[in-house]
Amino acid sequence: MDSAGSRSPLPAVVGATILVDAALARVLLAANLERVYFLGKPILVACAFRRATGLPCPTCGLSRSTVLALHGNLGAAWHLMPAGPVLVLGALGIAVALLGYAAVASSRRPASRATMRRWIARGGLAYGAAAVVMWLGGWTVQFLNALHGGLGK
Repeated sequence: MDSAGSRSPLPAVVGATILVDAALARVLLAANLERVYFLGKPILVACAFRRATGLPCPTCGLSRSTVLALHGNLGAAWHLMPAGPVLVLGALGIAVALLGYAAVASSRRPASRATMRRWIARGGLAYGAAAVVMWLGGWTVQFLNALHGGLGK
């Protein structure tokens, strides 16, 4: 978002692009707890780290979790990798915020636009921090479960 504010189409373009990408991913991809499917065909890419060590890598489950969340199966997505639903909901939130900013920026005073930009930036940072915590926390639990055969055993 530039200092000219209302004349820049960038917030609307970025917000719309995020929504279109999410819609396309929802249409083209499907998932279950074991695999992601593209147009109904399984994607057969295996994690080299997991294959070599038997332990999950930091992104193990993130693709499946994200696709499950895009399809509204938040419970299974959260169980698989908590960062997936956080990623989807955060990206959609940022898209809506950018589209909202673009819609009202032309009718607001420069000070109001600056305040809106600050809130969007702060929200993006808070979302990013939450996503990183969820991603690393989810991976840590997966890693410890794989390493010790399950927590609490």
